[in-house]
Amino acid sequence: MKRIALFFCFIFSFAAHANNIIVNGTRFIYPGNEKEITVQLSNNADRPALAQAWLDNGDADATPDTITTPFIITPPISRVDAKSGQTLRIKLGSSAGLAKDKETLWWLNLLEIPPVVANQKNEDQNVLQLAILSRIKLFVRPNNLAMQPEEALSQLRFERAGSHLKVSNASPYHITLVNLKMGGQTLENLMVAPKSSA
Repeated sequence: MKRIALFFCFIFSFAAHANNIIVNGTRFIYPGNEKEITVQLSNNADRPALAQAWLDNGDADATPDTITTPFIITPPISRVDAKSGQTLRIKLGSSAGLAKDKETLWWLNLLEIPPVVANQKNEDQNVLQLAILSRIKLFVRPNNLAMQPEEALSQLRFERAGSHLKVSNASPYHITLVNLKMGGQTLENLMVAPKSSA
C-alpha cells in the first residue's frame, strides 16, 4: 500500500512540473485593425525547452504541415532558455475568407518539447519524456461589429427542448457559459458561437 501511495505522489508531483513553458494568457483577441499581436512565453524551469507554435481552426488532430491558415507566426519553432522568455508574433496575412460581421475562432497550439537528458550513471536506464501540447483560443474580432462585447449577453435566448437546454446566441461574439444550472443540475460548460445555437 505504501508503494502505491509513493507511486501516486511521484506521478502527481511530476505532472505538476511537466509543463515548464507558460503562456501569458488563457485566450487572445486579434482586433481587426491590428497588424499583429504578440504572445509572451516564459520558461520557469532550470533547463531550456523547444517550443513549436501553429494555428488551426478547430481540428485538434490536424498537424502543422496539413493546415492552411491566413496567419503567420514568427518564430514557428524556438528555443526558450531556462528562466527566460520568448515573444511570438501572430500576423494576419490576408483577411479573405474571414467573417466581417462576427468573430472567428482559431486555436493557438503550443507544443513544448523538453531536451534529452543523458543519464551518465546508467545509459541503459529507461527515461520518460513528455512533449506537452497546449491549445489556447484566439478570437479574430472584425472592426465595427453591430454591438459592444458587454451587450452580447442580452442576445442570448434559452429554450427547453425535452431533456436538453438550447442556447441561441444572436450576437457577433463567442459567449462561454460556466456554472449553468437547470432544475438543480449543473450543466457542462458551453461555448456558443456567434449567430448560432448549441
